[in-house]
Amino acid sequence: MPAAAPQRCTTPYGELHLVRYPRRNPEPLQAWCSADLLLLEAAAARGLCERLLCVNDDFGALTLAAPDGTAWLDSWLSAEALARNAQANERPYSVTSMPGLPSPDCSGVLIRIPKQLALLRWQLQLLAQHLPTGTPVLLAGMDKHLAPNTAEEIEAVLGATERHRGARRARVFSARVPANAECPDIPWRRFQCDYLPNSVHSLPGVFSGDSLDIGSRFLLDNLSQLRPAERCMDLACGNGVLGLAAAHQGLVGALVFCDESAMALASAKDNATRMDLSADTGFCWGDGSGAYEGEPVDSILCNPPFHLGHTVDEYAGRRLLQQAARQLKPGGQLLAVANRHLTYGPALQRSFTSVKQVAQNRKFTLWSAIR
Repeated sequence: MPAAAPQRCTTPYGELHLVRYPRRNPEPLQAWCSADLLLLEAAAARGLCERLLCVNDDFGALTLAAPDGTAWLDSWLSAEALARNAQANERPYSVTSMPGLPSPDCSGVLIRIPKQLALLRWQLQLLAQHLPTGTPVLLAGMDKHLAPNTAEEIEAVLGATERHRGARRARVFSARVPANAECPDIPWRRFQCDYLPNSVHSLPGVFSGDSLDIGSRFLLDNLSQLRPAERCMDLACGNGVLGLAAAHQGLVGALVFCDESAMALASAKDNATRMDLSADTGFCWGDGSGAYEGEPVDSILCNPPFHLGHTVDEYAGRRLLQQAARQLKPGGQLLAVANRHLTYGPALQRSFTSVKQVAQNRKFTLWSAIR
């Protein structure tokens, strides 16, 4: 059994007790990293001691360190971790979900650099247009996750950017909000999908926004394995391509899109509106299917993630599939695609009465599970 990760985080502003969400027992992964600590050290060195705007804060290390922090984030799981850690540390905070904008009342901005530079550029463009000229902006990431052109992306929006010496396998960049920043167009990414009448649109940071994911394609190639259903859930929906294809083929009468990414749900909603579906649609931002409070569904489509942030981990996918069983009617069907190396079979068998591999190729397995 892996050892439990430390929970006491020492920052220039004091100590915090931080845990991840969702949390395992024991939890082997820490709720902060060196990039978080470097950001806080850089902020403290500049005398930024309150009202920090914290972007892409995973578990609250940034937002809760200085008084009256504000989080601007996409992830519901991060928002929940922040809420739980705020309560444990008795710290006030506020949060705004993307693509909405946070209050401009801040002394400085701390940004954990996201995986996709397109998302970083969009965030910087909105902040530059929204915040007062001269507002300090500090950004950091772990060395192994930073793209070689990260500084150039920052400079393209904020202008002069200082690259600080790396430490503890992380690096900080600093800049300021420039004068007369231009208001950006919404940078929708688009691709044509053989299974849908219109192109699929995705906001920055949404999974598989430039092309159809090969796992999703394998599921759609075998969508005949889905039983016709009155109500279907697209779980971890991303841009909604699985559910939209099922509706386009007349396999479902109503659709519920669930994702922990607010940007993903905004993308799915845009796609559903443009495709003018006859199916009723609903959208749930939350922990997998946990935010759904409607009647149990007849079927669920899922291409589950196998990453927790930058970390490869089967736990996220197994947890989603276990949640799915609780949202299905008796006799309802889960149709899920997974990489062949992922050991989802035992987890499915614990939660469903009938589990079958209904299709397989060199990379993927398509599972059908009946409650």
